[in-house]
Amino acid sequence: MSVTSPEAFPTTGWSHVRLAGGDSAKARAALNELCKKYWRPLYAFIRHSGLSPHDAEDLAQAYFGDLLDRGYIERADQAKGRFRTFLIHDLKFFMSNELARARAKKRGGGLLFIPIDSAAAEAKQEEYGVAPNAEPDAFFDRQWALETVKLARERVAQDYADDGKHQLFAVMQSGLVSSPSAEVYANWEQETGKSINALKVALHRLRERFREALEHQVMQTVSDESELKEEMRHLLRALSRE
Repeated sequence: MSVTSPEAFPTTGWSHVRLAGGDSAKARAALNELCKKYWRPLYAFIRHSGLSPHDAEDLAQAYFGDLLDRGYIERADQAKGRFRTFLIHDLKFFMSNELARARAKKRGGGLLFIPIDSAAAEAKQEEYGVAPNAEPDAFFDRQWALETVKLARERVAQDYADDGKHQLFAVMQSGLVSSPSAEVYANWEQETGKSINALKVALHRLRERFREALEHQVMQTVSDESELKEEMRHLLRALSRE
């Protein structure tokens, strides 16, 4: 499914959050999707607080299980702020009461299995860079922004693969974050057999599809166009922080 299809852009992303607060198979699936999206930023936040990889993995799993068990996600209210803000405040409350230690053996609660891979997360810690003196909330926001970009990039990569353009994406993906030099375009021309003018058009389309995929990721937890624009600005600010 292309990122531009109607199914990819729900009218209100908060419907996904509200669905996750229910008590049904669909609710559990919706919550599981939210957990998959947010677990790495939350894991990074927990690690940033000083826990070991093993303890951070246990705590993250326990937190998501607890979130389902107590039905607290039902209290998430778009009128009171962004979903990521709700989630990080709830996690801090959870950590401060050390509920994770009491429930560490209850990995996952009633969730569909969330494949937390602490080794992969640790690799991301190194790739993304960890600023030990960063303010906790700002640190989480940056991890959220990086993860959102990663998910959007994966979505576009899958779309290009589905369209039989995997090689084109692999060659041009660096153009998503920086403007290609004449030398880069020359290399792309040699690798793809396309003219430089055709490559410029292809890069414009790739960036448009990436922007749409990024907006789709953000749209899942905002309610309208104005909030989307504000959240996109926040994402860019978070990415600019070291």
